[in-house]
Amino acid sequence: MKNIIIISLLLLDLTAVYAAGNALAGKDKAIHCISCHTIDGNSKIPIYPKLAGQHEVHLIKVMKAYRDKIRDAPTMYTIAKKYFNNDDDIEDLAAHFASQKSNTCVDVPQTAQIKAGENKIESCAVCHQSDGNSILPFFPKLAGQHKEYLIKIMQAYRNGDRQDPQMSQMALLFNEDADIEDIATYFAAQKSDTCK
Repeated sequence: MKNIIIISLLLLDLTAVYAAGNALAGKDKAIHCISCHTIDGNSKIPIYPKLAGQHEVHLIKVMKAYRDKIRDAPTMYTIAKKYFNNDDDIEDLAAHFASQKSNTCVDVPQTAQIKAGENKIESCAVCHQSDGNSILPFFPKLAGQHKEYLIKIMQAYRNGDRQDPQMSQMALLFNEDADIEDIATYFAAQKSDTCK
């Protein structure tokens, strides 16, 4: 895990190279994303991720992975093939969604499940921070993300349905569905650092 942090910190200066999108152009292109993610990236559908305020570099990486069929999601393949025709489109969309503010800004009352999740996130916090607001641009922010989406994704990594060098290793720690639910509940309850 320390290697991940060191590599990410060394690559921080490269973010300007990757994060070169035009947010205004991206807003026009985001019209194709609204049915699942809404125009401001605050998805209302629990199984789809919230994109608002995510790191631009992370969004670029993910959209390119869909376009190049590296990341598994048939719906996103279709969208990517039709609308992510070139790197400029992807960079503009990423700039737009990264510039948006999260709507996850309320304090959630502490529950036993949130506390249980907090006790299980030590490994997650290396990349995503203990509050889910990752400062490393290559890793997604988990704070305020939909619980259902987080559960779906962690199960996909654990089951081998989604591949990623770091997360495939981390998924070995997700032995029980109850652990996944606790962790997802914890991160979903955290405030985004990009609150409106």
